[in-house]
Amino acid sequence: MGVSVIVPCLNEEANLGSCLDSLAGQDFSGEFEVLVIDNGSRDRTREIAAARAASDPRFRLIVEGRRGTAAARNAGLRSAAHDLLAFIDADCEAPHGWLSLLVRSWEDIRAQDPAVAGVGGRNIAPPAASPFVRAVEVALDSWFGSYSSSQGRQFARPAVVSHVSLVNALYDKEAMLSIGGFDDSLADEAEDAEINFRLARGGRTLLFVPESFVWHKFRASPRPWLRNMFRYGKGRARLLKRYRRMWALPYLIPLVFLAALATVPLALWSPVFLLPLLYFPLIGGVAAAQAARRKAWPLFGRLCGVYILLHVGYAAGELAGLVDPRVR
Repeated sequence: MGVSVIVPCLNEEANLGSCLDSLAGQDFSGEFEVLVIDNGSRDRTREIAAARAASDPRFRLIVEGRRGTAAARNAGLRSAAHDLLAFIDADCEAPHGWLSLLVRSWEDIRAQDPAVAGVGGRNIAPPAASPFVRAVEVALDSWFGSYSSSQGRQFARPAVVSHVSLVNALYDKEAMLSIGGFDDSLADEAEDAEINFRLARGGRTLLFVPESFVWHKFRASPRPWLRNMFRYGKGRARLLKRYRRMWALPYLIPLVFLAALATVPLALWSPVFLLPLLYFPLIGGVAAAQAARRKAWPLFGRLCGVYILLHVGYAAGELAGLVDPRVR
């Protein structure tokens, strides 16, 4: 069975070469192609992809003029020659057996459950990652870091999940086409969560495969990490406005969190309003537990910072998206 690997990218000259090297070295015995979707890069991304396509017929460069990851992935979906679609981002690298494992897992589960639309796995920090990136990985592998999502979790056993990360996933092309592909209007905001929601609403399921992983470079410093969390929160707000069925406790908690912190100045009138500050020792305890579980005590301070940036950024983005009438 053939596979089309879709790699959306925008200004990824620093990462794309190593990503494509990892895909060229896959041990997959079947036929596969790699579609590099350039989404308007202003650096050497397109040049790197074009050079690879000229030297290896398995690679193709596609230029998508409409901006946004959703449009880029749809361009790959329309151009794919095969019935299975693998997704990975340009800031990731795949181990030698990545594609073989995903396809084997797909074939095994599909034989048992025809409703399965896709499989996906973990995304972890590269071995030489900076301490901050390593702290991001450790923080995400917890309920306080990813809530109930499998986006950053590293579950030990296969599980049916509501979401798999599109930095490491394999989907049935027919299932995606049957619901119209990605929603271009979402651009870069929760387009992956939205298509997974529509697949589930149509009775399709997704399987998390713990053995599958890619090395993901995440955001390398606090400021872009905070911006990314704000974008995720704003994207979630768009989905909550669109789908009432999406409202659940994990998406109420960020709003309650911000509201509670906003009441702290009222402690001038009553000390009861100091209670929200217990969040900070709580985060210290969570960070300590994660550091102990992952044997990563040198990361303790950074873990505290990552959690705080994650929660504040996501909550602020969600609130901004919910109150802004332009976010539809």
